[in-house]
Amino acid sequence: MAWYKDWFRDSNYSTVYEHRDESEAEQMIDLIERTVGHDTSRRVLDLACGSGRHALSFARRGYLDVTGVDLSPTLLAEGAALAAELGYSIRLLERDMRDLPEGPFDLTVNLFTSFGYFDKDEENASVIASVASHLAAGGYLVIDFFNSHWVREHFVAHDERVLSGGRRLEQSRWLQNGRVEKRLLIRDALDATEYIESVRLFELQDFQRMFDACGLRVSHIFGSYIGEAFDARKSSRLIMFAQK
Repeated sequence: MAWYKDWFRDSNYSTVYEHRDESEAEQMIDLIERTVGHDTSRRVLDLACGSGRHALSFARRGYLDVTGVDLSPTLLAEGAALAAELGYSIRLLERDMRDLPEGPFDLTVNLFTSFGYFDKDEENASVIASVASHLAAGGYLVIDFFNSHWVREHFVAHDERVLSGGRRLEQSRWLQNGRVEKRLLIRDALDATEYIESVRLFELQDFQRMFDACGLRVSHIFGSYIGEAFDARKSSRLIMFAQK
């Protein structure tokens, strides 16, 4: 089974990434709205939405048609529970990111490096092609990816930290076949559980080729959530706005 099918549905995923909080999501949506405007009539698709941090942020801002798609029933259940608690109406669907719901969508977002999981470049490119075919004319695709050059230059082979509840997380990383591979080991007093992550190290020019192939034009590129200009040597993020 592909690594992401196991890992994203595991309850430990939310614990490992609990530092990715609401404030970070709000910062990202602030950047999107500063760039393409605040238009609550837009149909929004949050692709690989996880527990719905960004989908909920759109709903909080008054967007009336927000859909989140994710493979993980565990994360979707977290998002549905929070949406119900807050009184927000969003649609959360369990499905593969290559299987999009009916559009058209005016704005599709793919955030927090939720791309490049598949083994073949053609499979990854098919996601962008599918998004393009489900975008309305003039609609935007926003992809928030890591800057692969920055990842290579600031590579950390191993680190450890204590998770909430006292368990220890050990992370080992290596570069192999154009991908960054990560092994996560979660230890408690009695046992240890291992997980794997594997993401393709796509560069800006790779994305530009994928966008060009399906008729999307890059309109803006940023290097951080606060909207700093992208610098291939210094930026930690690669945030791209592509318009149909």
